[in-house]
Amino acid sequence: MVRARLAAIRSSVLGLAAILAGCGTTAPGPATPSTGTPGSTSSGLASSSASIAIPVANCPANAPSSLPAGYLSGIQFVSPARGWAVGQDVILATADGGQHWSVQDRGKLNLTGVDFITDQVGWAVGTGSLLTTTDGGARWTPLPDPCVRSVHFVSASLGFAIAGGTNDSQFGLTAPETGGRVLTTTDGGRSWRLVPAPKNPQVVCFNDARQGWLGAAGRLYRTNDGGSSWIEATAGPGGFRAGYLPTMVVQCAGHGSAWALDIGPGAASSQEPHVGYQAGPAGVVPLFAEQYFPHPGVAVHTPSPGSYAGPVSAVSPSAAAFVDWCPACGQRGQGAVPWDLVTSAGVVAKGDVGHLNRPEAASFISETVGWVVGVVIRSAGGGGRQYQTIVATDNGGLNWRIQYAGAAVRG
Repeated sequence: MVRARLAAIRSSVLGLAAILAGCGTTAPGPATPSTGTPGSTSSGLASSSASIAIPVANCPANAPSSLPAGYLSGIQFVSPARGWAVGQDVILATADGGQHWSVQDRGKLNLTGVDFITDQVGWAVGTGSLLTTTDGGARWTPLPDPCVRSVHFVSASLGFAIAGGTNDSQFGLTAPETGGRVLTTTDGGRSWRLVPAPKNPQVVCFNDARQGWLGAAGRLYRTNDGGSSWIEATAGPGGFRAGYLPTMVVQCAGHGSAWALDIGPGAASSQEPHVGYQAGPAGVVPLFAEQYFPHPGVAVHTPSPGSYAGPVSAVSPSAAAFVDWCPACGQRGQGAVPWDLVTSAGVVAKGDVGHLNRPEAASFISETVGWVVGVVIRSAGGGGRQYQTIVATDNGGLNWRIQYAGAAVRG
């Protein structure tokens, strides 16, 4: 979710609560790495912090909700049949590819993301909430929450997280702009420890226990030793507005590979700077860029799917879906959701995700089968009400069908 999208939500649903504040832990923060050039090993990392436990008691109690009631903001499928969607006050699950959705939990959950490693073992995370399940969601168990914003697990015990931070980034609640920390757990999220990392980490993922990727302050880093050291893979484009940091979002894709999206601060004429990347052992390749803004240092001429950045869904090392947003497009100018499928054959524009006016999250399990959760805006009495909706395609986006239509979002 981009900053502009958050602003749109605030204005249309009577305002949102403030973003989760930083952890305030007693552990020393990671030092700023040297700038270097892509491929250089980052320095100044506080290696001793890897053994310092995060004092959970120092995290804010009863963190306020940052999303309105009824809002859905995360979705994940692990097979053509099994999937979950989470939001401010609900966890939904399906066992038939989304034809039917059931409620697994309800209440003030404040969830923004979900991460399953099998059809039984998974985690749900949000502003002040961290839950886990070992039975496909039949029972969800609360875990101590050291200000965790997003999690990524590689096994039932080993996982990584971004915690804390003081601002919402260009991607919204799940990625802090500044002040974040990288954490790791070896007991499924019951306890966490600091991982040395470049300053201002935003999103982290691992393909296995040693190979991982990190977005920090708009730069992309990789590690081959479980996070003990990080190597800058790309610095991203320059020329961003002074005083604001870009946001590097990354999703691992297996075999040491990942897909990334660098989102620059600022927007003008309903356009937002963002650049998509494919990353792997051989290096990082820019795929597309929003053409309204200059992106010095990045040589790519393929346009982005839309004018504003949106969710990324990695399918494999050679395929990913980039789902953007065009706030001024669509019927009555209420917004449209253009998306691209990127494969080894290149970037393929796939048109608009049907029925949606704004995307929140996406989950593709193949080049043809995927789900997107987002907002439908329906005019009523001269205004527009927002409804959380899940749509699906099984033919690469030629057709989209509504699978879930929630009640109107309430502020």
